[in-house]
Amino acid sequence: MASDLHRRIESAIRTAKQWESDKALLAKIRASIPLKELVPELVCEAEARWRSYLNDNTAGAAEKEATGECDGANCKTSCFRDDDADWEGDDLLLKRLTLYFKQEVMVWCNQPPCSNPNCKGNEDGKQMEYKGVRGPETEEEKSGGAGKVEVYSCKLCSTETTFPRFNSPRALFESRRGRCGEFANLFGTYCRALGFDARFIRDFTDHVWVEVWSARQQRWLHADSCEGLIDRPNMYEQGWGKKLNYCIGATHDSVADVTRRYTRKFYSDDFQARRREYAPDENTSDRIFLQMGGALRQMNNVGKGRLEDLEKREKTEAKFFGTVQLSGVWDVDYREGRISGSIAWKAARHELGDNTTKEEGEEKKDDIKEDTQTFFVESVYPSSRHKDLTIIVQPSMSSNVPSPTTNTHPECIIVSGVPAARTMTNGISVVIVDEASGCILQSAAYSNWSTVGCFLDTVPDGRIIAICFIRDDEQDGSKTVSSIDDSASKKLGRIGGFDIEAATMSTNSWLFYVGQLNYHPKWATCLASSDSKQSIKVSLQLNITSPVKARLRSEVNTVPAVVSTRLPESTMPLKTQLVASSFQKRVAFNAYMENGGSQNSTVTGYTTRHGAPIYLIDDTAFPFQKSDGQTHDPIPNDSSWATYHFLPDSLVPDDDEVIEEKAASANKYSTPKFDIPIAEDYFTGLLGTQLLVKNAASTPTPMDTASALANTRLIALYFSAQWCGPCRGFTPLLIEFYNVLKETAPSHGLELIFVSSDRDEGQFQQYYGKMPFMALPFSNRALAQQAKSVFGVRGVPSLVVIDSLSGQIVIPPDESRRVVHQACQRGDEAIESLFQSWLGRVPAESVSMLDILSLSCQEAVEGAGEADKTAATNIKAEGYLKREVPDGNEQDEKAKPLSPVDSTARANELFAARVEELFMQLKAKGMDPNAAATEAINQASAEQKNPSTSIELEEGSLQGTCKISAVEAGNKTIEAIIEKTCLLNGGDETKIANVLSTAKKYVANVQKDPSNPRFRNFRLSNKVFDRITSTPGSVELLVNLGFAIFHSDVDFVASIPLSVDLALMNEVFDNLLAKYNS
Repeated sequence: MASDLHRRIESAIRTAKQWESDKALLAKIRASIPLKELVPELVCEAEARWRSYLNDNTAGAAEKEATGECDGANCKTSCFRDDDADWEGDDLLLKRLTLYFKQEVMVWCNQPPCSNPNCKGNEDGKQMEYKGVRGPETEEEKSGGAGKVEVYSCKLCSTETTFPRFNSPRALFESRRGRCGEFANLFGTYCRALGFDARFIRDFTDHVWVEVWSARQQRWLHADSCEGLIDRPNMYEQGWGKKLNYCIGATHDSVADVTRRYTRKFYSDDFQARRREYAPDENTSDRIFLQMGGALRQMNNVGKGRLEDLEKREKTEAKFFGTVQLSGVWDVDYREGRISGSIAWKAARHELGDNTTKEEGEEKKDDIKEDTQTFFVESVYPSSRHKDLTIIVQPSMSSNVPSPTTNTHPECIIVSGVPAARTMTNGISVVIVDEASGCILQSAAYSNWSTVGCFLDTVPDGRIIAICFIRDDEQDGSKTVSSIDDSASKKLGRIGGFDIEAATMSTNSWLFYVGQLNYHPKWATCLASSDSKQSIKVSLQLNITSPVKARLRSEVNTVPAVVSTRLPESTMPLKTQLVASSFQKRVAFNAYMENGGSQNSTVTGYTTRHGAPIYLIDDTAFPFQKSDGQTHDPIPNDSSWATYHFLPDSLVPDDDEVIEEKAASANKYSTPKFDIPIAEDYFTGLLGTQLLVKNAASTPTPMDTASALANTRLIALYFSAQWCGPCRGFTPLLIEFYNVLKETAPSHGLELIFVSSDRDEGQFQQYYGKMPFMALPFSNRALAQQAKSVFGVRGVPSLVVIDSLSGQIVIPPDESRRVVHQACQRGDEAIESLFQSWLGRVPAESVSMLDILSLSCQEAVEGAGEADKTAATNIKAEGYLKREVPDGNEQDEKAKPLSPVDSTARANELFAARVEELFMQLKAKGMDPNAAATEAINQASAEQKNPSTSIELEEGSLQGTCKISAVEAGNKTIEAIIEKTCLLNGGDETKIANVLSTAKKYVANVQKDPSNPRFRNFRLSNKVFDRITSTPGSVELLVNLGFAIFHSDVDFVASIPLSVDLALMNEVFDNLLAKYNS
């Protein structure tokens, strides 16, 4: 039984090892993958930037090959799917690679085509008749590792044709034909060729696939190249209807039981019965995987770093498996049967699945679209806090897929260099800016003009507003977006200079607007056009008479898109930053700002977490992202990511401060705020309905078992007797151990139960009288004997530590007595440490259950805290962000309907101003001046005749200019970023050279072995990479040079993307170093 499990694990390991051994094949495969076609948005823009730099700086560069250059905006791929926007960087590459492999690389083979070139049969081999199977005979079959060879005969010409089932990746690369085994084997080789950390998955019910480690998501991603899909672990059980038993994952240096990822029925009787065919119990199964994994690591001489990574992954995965098995449900349904293979073949394997997604007669519901889609929740205060404010509204010509380096989306509204709204086809992006400070207050996207009008009706007068509307009549919803009812027209009338008619014209693809609410300044501009190269740029001079008071706003569980640099060593050394508390970090940041950091006008705040440095942020940090990382440490700490950024005082709650933590008490264990669901039935059956509990007077008192053990985390049974000398020696140590833990964790800790082996009641009473813990009544002799049998206790003293949730043994008797003795010798801290180590050894399912309870409790507390914080914020900012909406019959003081009783002079003045405004707009659209003048007069006259939506608005005091021009590409060239970095470092080019030379070493390491994932990802606080991180502006420079930056639950990570052209990247670094080293 176990030998069959061993054999299958060894087979999976052999397959995975093949992916590592043939370096020449890996290089050949890598060269064959059309990365530019698969992920143009990840490749083309960077390469175009690099080639542009090299063409300007390299002698003879004009002779370089320049074919295929583009910016990634208009590149298309046959592997594109609508959900690609949900994936980033290397994960997006994996998604596309999986589909490309299915479509372009391998050919599914139900039966081979006839080998007779003159046969007129079908190429798909339908005329071929299966005759049997034999072993490998030819040199090709043997060298290709064919375990078996299927033999077919052609019904048309009687030619015998063979189908060798190759196991060699090289042979598969040549044949490009097979079924799921060949698909998974070669696809795993493709993944390793690119540098993915991949493992081979063998399903004992006859299917195989691959899992790939996502450095960005810190988890294994399922990838089935037969189906061309990734991250669909429910495909087999829920979709195909497979009766799974074992799914094992193997790499060249690790092996794991990953069955729990692919089922939600693991603990059902049927599922466990199927697993018992391969191992007598789960403990035996776990031991086999542990032993084989350990032997594999020793044989491969796995390094310390890799070993730590593997252990961390296993620990994280175990928690996840426990959580999903407790939930018992899939997050997302998958109802499709198998795609690959013939219908007969799939039916024979019972993999057709249930392709119906609805009950009969149930109507398919349309997706419900929210009226509002927020770009980012928080307000943003650009670093350029002075009197000049710039607003650019433009169409985004790039893909809607997030940036591969910073996970930001294409922007259509930019405020003082900060991307304030992203492109939304058939949607209306709106940004509100404070006219007093230039702070971006709100940013949202709406599905129709009515909701825009309702939103703007709540915004105070004077706010600067920017709007971008992009129409696509080929998509559904364009007509709904364009329609404007009378109510919306009246509300939109507060926007001075806004052209309502242009917003509804189907001939315009774009509508851009910048203006001011309830004012009509001269710089207000509304541009409707179908020219995708046009944009508007408004430059304003804010009426700032005194500096705006700004404070740091806290955003919990929030990270920036990218960081700028870390706090300088001179303010706080890196080693100190890694261990400092939140309060200490705030003090250090304030000290930095007070001692010259404020002169660095790019700093907008910082982000950090426990164990991470203090990372400074600038305008590139926006938009913020939510951090999903949660901590499961029973000791509370500040281990979640938090971001602190400057905002005007009016937007920061008065109590938003980082306060100093109280000195840590000797009690390091914090009692959780939830009840532990102990296995009451199990322990009542094991120990009876009552236990003896010592009261305040140390008198034994009967108590029902469930109440006595309530909220106990670990339960220890102490089998002992007074007549036993070793027992009398160990009992005082155990009493000391128990008393220390009771002080440390009076609840949710350890409970001890004395199970007597004394000869009579008198001995029991005398012996138990010295003990502070519980006891099984001496009269329950049968239960005492049963407990000994259950836990294999053959002598005394024996101590068995049990998980209270599952009843499983955590610490066996052959270990517990020894470690308790050692801990008591080393003192209280050692006792507490031992208890914490025991908690780390409870079953993963119990840990997951407590994690869920802890998280629910934490969310309830945080929810209340967030509600209080939100309430405080709303009370303070109510008058700052919102206005009192007037009743329908009321009018604002500044907004008076045009009326015939107005003075003739005033009416003529307003009419002339309106004609001039309309004339400039029409002329900007390319209309002939004479025709534009006539049309402007006609439109102004029509507006004057219909005063219901036409409002008299004052010009206001905010001065500025507007420019209509071609879309600005942005100064993101390599030269411009290096120049910016130099300025941030006081013009010291040696710092630039140091950054480039350090980064070049990372690139060179990857270039030596591109298929090895070891050198691809590194923490920003890593000792070597910190030479870069600690240099202001260097992170943005590396992003511009092709590195990707993202956050994990531990630190920010720099990555050399798998899609990058390493030779070209290296050439750019060589060229830059030649310049700055000189």
